Amino acid sequence: MLKRKSQYKRLNFLSGIQANSGFSLIELLIVISIIGILTLLGIPLFRDFIQFSSLKSDAWKLVSDLRSYRQLAIIEHNNYSFVFDLNSDSYIIEQRNSGTNALIATVATRTLSNDITQAVDTTFMPKGQANIAAQINIKGKNSADQVIINVFATTGLSKMTGP
Repeated sequence: MLKRKSQYKRLNFLSGIQANSGFSLIELLIVISIIGILTLLGIPLFRDFIQFSSLKSDAWKLVSDLRSYRQLAIIEHNNYSFVFDLNSDSYIIEQRNSGTNALIATVATRTLSNDITQAVDTTFMPKGQANIAAQINIKGKNSADQVIINVFATTGLSKMTGP
């Protein structure tokens, strides 16, 4: 008889937990609607973040190329020219002879996903300097976002400023 009593208590204990656990339909609908509202509020912010990330990525890609090919100009004793095409938002990197400035090879062509609004063709020479001080402006999809890359003539160094 003791066994039956302990089994009876155990069943009552388990049935009490099962009766009180879970969520009601109203609670579930409230949580889902809160998640939906937060998602709708977050989508525009996320889209702006993605566009801003694309702008920064393009700017870093260009700065990285400028710095890399400046170093190659020093190491290889050749000129490296950056020729910008504002219509297609792209630039071409050319290797040139340091004495005659004759074209040796087209090294790369890069296309950016954002707009190049201003750029001056720049050539890096074997001593590391650039032929001209240049300013390159890249404008993002959001009209307020813009990155400016300055190339200094005396040192050939590149500096990025922007948001």
